[in-house]
Amino acid sequence: MTGAPGSRHLSRDDLEKYLAGTVPAALMLPGTPYCRVIIEPGPQRIVLRTPRQAGDTVDVSGFEYVATRTVAAEGRTWSELVVDHGGQGVEAYLLVSDVADLMQLRGLSFGKAVQAATSTFQDLLSNAHGLPPERQTGLYGELLFVESCVDTMPPAQVLDAWHGYPRHEHDFVFPGFCLEVKTTRTERRRHRISGLEQLQPVPGTTLWLLSVQLTSSAPKAGRSLAELVDGVRDSLGAERDRFDTMLAQLGWRDRDRSLYQEPLTLRAPTTAYPVDDKFPVLDRSVVDAGCARPELIIDADYTIDLTSMQPGTPPAPADRFVEGNG
Repeated sequence: MTGAPGSRHLSRDDLEKYLAGTVPAALMLPGTPYCRVIIEPGPQRIVLRTPRQAGDTVDVSGFEYVATRTVAAEGRTWSELVVDHGGQGVEAYLLVSDVADLMQLRGLSFGKAVQAATSTFQDLLSNAHGLPPERQTGLYGELLFVESCVDTMPPAQVLDAWHGYPRHEHDFVFPGFCLEVKTTRTERRRHRISGLEQLQPVPGTTLWLLSVQLTSSAPKAGRSLAELVDGVRDSLGAERDRFDTMLAQLGWRDRDRSLYQEPLTLRAPTTAYPVDDKFPVLDRSVVDAGCARPELIIDADYTIDLTSMQPGTPPAPADRFVEGNG
């Protein structure tokens, strides 16, 4: 397979050549067990084939574009993961590659690997109507910050710092400090905090909240989410494939880009606030100190309004994002 030096998988450019071809291509991944990726341009399908073993059965009936099957060919029986991608071959390839890696690098069975990978890509596979508006807004703000960082940092370091796609992580983690990027389309700096732990600093680090305000704009005065994704992707060079994997884990699909065409721009300059003893935080310590039977309060989401608060200057590279207003 063709990719970056030491890579197990195709680069995006090489993959797109196969996807644009006219005949199927069968590509073997190095490792054990045997794994073959079959790219079928005509029906817009990507298949992962591996020798069938006991326990390979897995239920993926809840996913719209994914199926597993058992086939007999070449004198033996195979287990196959079939992804009908409908023109979204990059995401399909990421999924089958993830399954192969789980089998060959972590020793999982086919069934367990498919189960684990489809769980990781659950939002991608089950969401036929695009990202919810709140997640679109949040992703836009985070991508603005990624774009700002790429101007002064190596792309690999920027993506290393971006932790917003896994759950229970601060959006960005840098040496000595973390960032939560909160983005709103309201006239005031009102931001929803998800859970009692979201604004809990990591021990030994400081935590900052970046407040991004967006508003609709004329096409030439702003950019859509789809345009922003394209711009960030083009700026990342060799890290494009990794970026696409991260987007997929957030539920982004290029096939849905027609849903993300509204041009947006900054409503006001971006601001930053240290999450310290002067910041309005509802966390476990507050609940424990101020509520009867605090052990019965499992979690809470709440909204803060930072419009009247005095912002500060965060550490680099966030200082540039604030000074340059994204």
